[in-house]
Amino acid sequence: MILGIVQGLTEFIPVSSSGHLVLVPYLMGWEKHSLAFDVMLHVGTLGAVLVYFRGELSAIVRGVLRLDRSPMGEVYRRVGLLLVPASIPVAIVGLFLAGPIEDAFGSPLVASLLLLVTATLLLSAEAIRSRRVRAGGLDVDELEPVPANASVAAPTERAWTGSWRAGTGQPVEPSAAPVGLPLGVDATDPTGADLSGLTLRHAMTAGFAQCLAVLPGISRAGSTITGGVFAGLTREAATRFSFLLAIPALVGATVLSLPDLAEGGENLLELGGGMLAAFVSGYLAIRFLVRLVSRERLTGFAYYCIAASAVGIIGWLMLGPPSTV
Repeated sequence: MILGIVQGLTEFIPVSSSGHLVLVPYLMGWEKHSLAFDVMLHVGTLGAVLVYFRGELSAIVRGVLRLDRSPMGEVYRRVGLLLVPASIPVAIVGLFLAGPIEDAFGSPLVASLLLLVTATLLLSAEAIRSRRVRAGGLDVDELEPVPANASVAAPTERAWTGSWRAGTGQPVEPSAAPVGLPLGVDATDPTGADLSGLTLRHAMTAGFAQCLAVLPGISRAGSTITGGVFAGLTREAATRFSFLLAIPALVGATVLSLPDLAEGGENLLELGGGMLAAFVSGYLAIRFLVRLVSRERLTGFAYYCIAASAVGIIGWLMLGPPSTV
């Protein structure tokens, strides 16, 4: 249950689930859990993101199948199509570097040090966003946070008309957007692109950044959000695309690990408890982060990663390498 909660919270909050799943058992003196247990934890977090983004996923399916030809349907068709090339880099890295990656997963020291990389990524994302906001003529320090339940109209919001170039498309009235399917518009970052302006460059930058997360300690959410912000997305749009991009990655990781289920030593109660805990905590983590990024910076998570890294390094110095017996 504890490991399930850790997986669910840290899979979507940008503090690295893989790093925590290495450090928590190590610091607690627990035996290394089986690959079968890892599979069930991933199933739990996959279920959480599927349930939370069921509206967006339905819109993507309708758009891709051309069942919805409205401007918003075209927006989600584009998002769905761009998820495909954006998922290819991490699939290639995962397939061909599986051995070295698994070796790195067993080192608490590596995970602790790489948490510092996650902190650097998050701080960089906020620095990039602040620079972009200032370039747009706004003072970051004087901006009022946007309430989570505020309805913000997007005067530059556009729907895709078939062109892959940024800034093209026909205007979409705010009322045309389906309820509950926000596009990541940020009034405090007017020059940042929301999902209606998502381009191949945005998607591929986030996709390549996701490759960093195959190493323990580097957050998948943190790297993809940073990649999206770096490419020009608003923080909320980058976060929403990051969560959608997690679905192919989690499905792929689960499918590739299915043979490991036969090797698991846990009973069904342990596997089910871990999966349920991962699902519930993952759902709450998504809900928390989506609301947070619309009004707060990500620097708090960076400071947490620094603190967690320090704890891991100190623990390694005191306890030494984990026993392989």
